[in-house]
Amino acid sequence: MRLKDVTASQQRLLRDLTNQISTGLEATFSEMPGAEGRSVGIGVVLRERHREVVIEIPEALLVQAVDDVSAREAVRVRIKGRRDRMLFREPPKPLPKHIAAAAAPGSMNFGFGAGRGGGRPRGRR
Repeated sequence: MRLKDVTASQQRLLRDLTNQISTGLEATFSEMPGAEGRSVGIGVVLRERHREVVIEIPEALLVQAVDDVSAREAVRVRIKGRRDRMLFREPPKPLPKHIAAAAAPGSMNFGFGAGRGGGRPRGRR
C-alpha cells in the first residue's frame, strides 16, 4: 500500500486509536523503509517522549478496521503493544546482598535520655 492510497477515514481512524491509547502519542502514516512496491502494508510512525518507532500495519487489516470493530481493536492492540515496548525501560540492577552486620544493641550508649538530666520522665512537673 502506498502513502497516497491512504484515505481520510483511515487517517481519522489512526488518530482516534492513538488518542484512546495515550494523549501524548503521535502517529502518522509513512512509506515503509526499503519497501519499493513489494510491501503489503503501510508504515505507521509512533512518537512519544522523544522516542520513535515505525511499525507495519497490513493493508487488509487497515481497510477492514474502518468498518469492523474487531479489526479496529486488532489495530489498536498492535499499536499499543509496540508503544509499550518502545517506552519500556529495564528495571535497575538489584543492590548487593552483602550488608555489614549492625552493632550489638547497647554497645553504643548515646541513645535515649542522654543530655536531658539522666533520663527523667518527660511531661508535666
